Formats: sequence, structure tokens, C-alpha cells
Amino acid sequence: MHESFSSALNEMSVADAVMQLASGTVELALEDAPEFARWCWFADVLDSDWGLTGRLPAAGDDVLHELERVAGMCRTSETKALSRDAWRAAYEATERLGHSSAVTSSEATYLALSAANDIALECIDETHPEFTVAIALAFESLAACAADSAVARCWIARALTEWTNRTHPIAGSPRTGEAPPTTDTRQNASIVSAGCSERVLLRVSGNL
Repeated sequence: MHESFSSALNEMSVADAVMQLASGTVELALEDAPEFARWCWFADVLDSDWGLTGRLPAAGDDVLHELERVAGMCRTSETKALSRDAWRAAYEATERLGHSSAVTSSEATYLALSAANDIALECIDETHPEFTVAIALAFESLAACAADSAVARCWIARALTEWTNRTHPIAGSPRTGEAPPTTDTRQNASIVSAGCSERVLLRVSGNL
């Protein structure tokens, strides 16, 4: 059994590693970080230059709006708990949109919206959600829209790098137990994972 998702990603295919994460065989060790850091990272997985909105430019405006909406709710949750009714509204909106032909016709889009839907659902039921399934769905979406498996691995590694940077801050940054000022990491595109080039084409219609 692998101890971490990152080691699984290094040792097996992207699809198998994500499956191991979804099944609980490997973990992201999210419980090792303060809650504000988890909320911030969850938000950016949905909505950032390296997250779903940044990797799915071909997704419709309705889908991007819902991803941004749920991400915004996660960012608010860094400092203030939202009501279950608010999360229920987000869940119902993503559920309705998930049945549209524009969403079901694209695997990457459907998986991305499913990740937002699962986050909302878990927040209805749990005070301290873990989002393991939602993160697995998000990683599956990244893999589905990447040009090939190497790009998919690079994109997911970028997300893991973002997580590591937040849980092991560099000197001079806020201590692990302190909530940092609210920021939007869409403005910071400086990190590139493991030497991977970010200048790659998405796998969209007409690009195969």
C-alpha cells in the first residue's frame, strides 16, 4: 500500500493513482494542515490558473460560473462557516447543470462539475469535509482534458506542489497555524512543476 498519493503518481499510471486516491488506498494527508489551508487549496483546485477553470477554457460559461461559485464559497469558508442552505443551493445548481447535454457530452467538463457538486454535497453533511472524492474527480478532469498522460501527470503534480507549498511555507511566510490574507492565486502563475512546460494544448475538439 502506498502511503501518499504523490508516491503513487510517481509509481503508476495517472488513472491508477487517481483510482487509488478515490478508493482511499492512498491519501493526500489533508488532515496534517490547518483548515484554512485546506479550504484555500480546495478553492484553487476548482478555480485558478492551474486548476479546473484554468485548464478547461472550452467549458461553457454556465459551468465556469458554477466552478467559480463553489470556489468562492470555499474561500469564504476559510474564515466564516456558510450555512447548509447555501451549500444546498450550490449542490442543486450543479446537479441540474450536470444533466445538460453540453456537460454530459464532455468527459472533462462533466468530471469538473461533478467535483464542485461533490464539494457542495459534502458541505451539507459534514462540518469538516475532506473532499477526497471531489479531489479525485478534479484530477480525473485534468487528466481527461490534458493532451496526453505526461501532461496530465504534470498538471496534477502542479496541484500537489501548490499543496506542499501551503503546508510547508517558506521562511517569512505566515506560520502554519495562521490564516494568511485572502488572496486569489489566479494572479500567480510562476510555479511550474518538475520542469514541465505549461505551454501545452488542451485536448479539445479539433485538436487531436
